[in-house]
Amino acid sequence: MSKIPQYKKDSSLKIPKKEKLFFGAADLYGGGAQALITAVYLVFLVSNGLSIALAGIIVMIAKLWDAVTDPLMGVISDNTRTKWGRRRPYMFTGGFLIIVAFLLLFLPLYNMTSMPLKFAIYLFAYLFYSTLSTVINVPYSSMSTEISTDYEENTKVNTIRLIFSMVSSAISSGVPIVLIEKLQDGEMSVGRFSSIIIIVFGLFYCIPLVLAAINCKERASIPKEKSVFSIKTFLKPLKVKAFVYMLVFYLCAYSCMDLIATNVIFFAEYGLNFNLSSIFILGLIMISYALMVPVIYHLMKKGWAKPLLFRMGIPLYILGIVCLCLYPQGGNSVPILIFCVLIGVGMSGCQMMPWIIFPDVVDIGELKFNERQTGSYSGLMTFIKKSTSAIAIGISSLVLDATGFVKPVTDYSTGIVTKFAQPKSAEWGLRMVIMIPVILFITVAFIYARKLKLNPKRSCKIKEFIDLQKEDRLNEDSMSVEDWQEYKQIEKDLF
Repeated sequence: MSKIPQYKKDSSLKIPKKEKLFFGAADLYGGGAQALITAVYLVFLVSNGLSIALAGIIVMIAKLWDAVTDPLMGVISDNTRTKWGRRRPYMFTGGFLIIVAFLLLFLPLYNMTSMPLKFAIYLFAYLFYSTLSTVINVPYSSMSTEISTDYEENTKVNTIRLIFSMVSSAISSGVPIVLIEKLQDGEMSVGRFSSIIIIVFGLFYCIPLVLAAINCKERASIPKEKSVFSIKTFLKPLKVKAFVYMLVFYLCAYSCMDLIATNVIFFAEYGLNFNLSSIFILGLIMISYALMVPVIYHLMKKGWAKPLLFRMGIPLYILGIVCLCLYPQGGNSVPILIFCVLIGVGMSGCQMMPWIIFPDVVDIGELKFNERQTGSYSGLMTFIKKSTSAIAIGISSLVLDATGFVKPVTDYSTGIVTKFAQPKSAEWGLRMVIMIPVILFITVAFIYARKLKLNPKRSCKIKEFIDLQKEDRLNEDSMSVEDWQEYKQIEKDLF
């Protein structure tokens, strides 16, 4: 019986830099498209004549549909067998369909008089887009754990991926927000806004995805047996304690960001009522978040635990949100910018770490079940996240409608928007639909991140145990006392 050697880096698993960049760039879509839709689509629907309640219902239904299709796509992707692998065919085909989806999403229907027909068209468009998003994102997220089986290489690839995602999020929320504010101020027609979004951003997302599908490859071994979708299969990842912990803090953190981004335009315009564009609020948050990325990556390289990096900024996050949402109208605008920096710095770990932790959690699931069905994990992960986000956004829209929000009106002939002042009840409604949910969700995220007992040394040990399991040597007789005790502790903490 010999002691298990330290897990060593296999040079054959090293990913070429060009491939890392192609794969990371594909997340221009994953990070960007959702940011764009979240930031401006509710306002776009209202500008085309829907009430904020009806617009919120469309978003909620489409996101719930998106959530339902995710686990199905996870199983489909896991069971796909082609010469291109399991994931890339969906990225390649989906990339070309993005422009079609955007064409449907941003149809200018402000002069359509039939409200039921308008509602139906936009609902269908969002359902089509959501389905396409699932077809692309679930395989892509799964491939992020399979482009390499090496711990360090996976961490590098997913960090590069998140950098592209953040850059795209900033561009995809910032530019459309500037455009839709011009739309709201009567400086641009609805038709012109739609054309820019469809052509420019459609190509911005399409090209990197197609290039990644052509130039990247999967390196993890493909199971011989195919899985079959069932409720039991769907819920199986929930039997992994580590996955449940990560799932809770992931969905809480990302639902907070969705709530902020969805309401930021109306929040800045009517809630704060300053001569300050919402792009400054969201932009400062995103820039502050981005500036923290190299700091967090450096701390990861120094051996800091990923769950600790997730939660360390949360107190600043809460402080910034409370100060921003309670700041009185008519005061100096400089403190608002400071609050946004606090929020961005505080949320950086929350936004960056879940998908970097994801491959480690999939490893834990493989060690427990002796199988690697990554698509099922990513499908369930996005299912619960999107369900929670859909309900939160839907409820926030209904709350705003109940507080007396007055929707802008678009001229039937010109497509020019006229906006109106809001009652005090709607102004405070816009503040509270951000502050209260964010405080509750991010506090829960902090609690569950503390439960995930994972660090780099333990992650490497888990990979060693997986290798032993494949060799049928994961047992007390074949391992040292120290390593067997570590394995049993991993079972207790993470299984």
